[in-house]
Amino acid sequence: MMINGSMYDQDSVRRITQEMWKPELDRISKRYHVTVAWVAVLLDPVFAITDYFNIPASWQELLVIRLVVSFLTLLVILLRRKLQIPTYLVAAIPFLLISLQNAYVYKLVDGENLLGQNLNYMALLVGASMFVLWPWIYSMITIIFSAGLTFLCLMINPKVSLNLFFVNGGLLLMAIALFTIVFIQTRYTLVIREIRTRLALKASNEAIRIQAIEIKNINENLEQLVKERTEALQTKNKALEEAAFINAHKLRSPVASILGLVNLMKTAASADELREANDHLQKEAIRLDEIVSTIRKTIERGSSRT
Repeated sequence: MMINGSMYDQDSVRRITQEMWKPELDRISKRYHVTVAWVAVLLDPVFAITDYFNIPASWQELLVIRLVVSFLTLLVILLRRKLQIPTYLVAAIPFLLISLQNAYVYKLVDGENLLGQNLNYMALLVGASMFVLWPWIYSMITIIFSAGLTFLCLMINPKVSLNLFFVNGGLLLMAIALFTIVFIQTRYTLVIREIRTRLALKASNEAIRIQAIEIKNINENLEQLVKERTEALQTKNKALEEAAFINAHKLRSPVASILGLVNLMKTAASADELREANDHLQKEAIRLDEIVSTIRKTIERGSSRT
C-alpha cells in the first residue's frame, strides 16, 4: 500500500496499542450509538402503523408500549453524560427494549400476520447492523436474549406454532440475525484498522516534520558555521597580505640601511665616522624592530579571529 508516495510500514500500525486507538474508537462509536438511540426514539412509535394492520385488536396497547420504549430511550440519551452511561449501553438499552416489545408482539400476532411481524424484526436487525459498533460478544448476547424472549412468547401464543413461524420468515429472520452479528463485527474490525492506520500515519508525519525541522536547524547552523569560517579565513588572509606588504616594502628599507651602514663602518677612517655610523645603525635597528613588531601583531590579529 502506497501512502504519500512511499511504502507504508505495517510495523508502525502494529505499534499503535489499544490505549492509543480506544479513545478514538469510543468517540466514533458514541456518535453511532447516540444516533441509533435517536432513531429508535423517533421511528419506533411510527411502526405502530404496521401494528394497526397486523394486529388491529391490540394496536393501541402496542402504541403505548412503543411510546414507553421511546421515552425510556430518550431518558438514556439525556442522562448518559450525567450518569456516565457507557456508549455501548446507549445502543444496547433501546435494542433490548425493542426486543422485549417485539417479543410481546409475538404473543399477540396470529398466523396470517406473522410474516409482517418477522419483516419488522428483520428491519430492526438490519437497522442495528448499520449503526451499532461494538465487539461481537455484545451482538451475540443481545441476539440470544432477543431470540429467547421471542421463542418464549411464541410458545405462549396458541395461534402460532414453531413450524408456522419458520415457514413465515422465521428461518430468514435467524439468517438475518447471524448476518447482523457478522456485519457488526466486520464494521468494528474495519473501523479499528482504519483508526490504527490513521494514527500511525499521523505519528509518521509528525516524525517526518520533526526530522525536517532538525535538518533545517542543522543546515542553518552549518551555513552560519561556514559563514564564520569564511570570514575568519578572509580576515587571516587580509592580515597575511598586510604582513607581506610590510615585509616587501617597509622591511626592505631598514635592512638596506643596516647593510649599508655595516659596509660604511668597515671603511670608516676615524673614530668619529665610526661613532656616527653606529648611531645611525642603532636607529635603523630600532626602526627594524618596530616593523617586525608590527608584522607580528598583524599576524596575531588575523589568527585571533579564526
